[in-house]
Amino acid sequence: MSNEDSPNSDDGDPPKGIQLQYDWSSTEPSTAVVETTAQAANCDHRELSPLYDSIDPDAFDAILARTRTNIDTTTSISFTYAGYSVTVHSTGTIHVAPV
Repeated sequence: MSNEDSPNSDDGDPPKGIQLQYDWSSTEPSTAVVETTAQAANCDHRELSPLYDSIDPDAFDAILARTRTNIDTTTSISFTYAGYSVTVHSTGTIHVAPV
């Protein structure tokens, strides 16, 4: 995982969100969403509502797993989770921003 944007802003502006890069071969997309959202919310992942309140984690992981085997296909999935807009790309990029 790599962090491209800091979740905290020192210039007084509201946070614009964060973008992290994951390797889907070592981290399930559903786990990455929860971890990234917790980082954006500056809280422990256990403080967030269950992911299944927003999206079916098993189906979500399965969709992105299918695109891992087909390098000619790029998939993006966007949804709202715990007050954040989440966009996940089959390339491993996750963007989380306050709604």
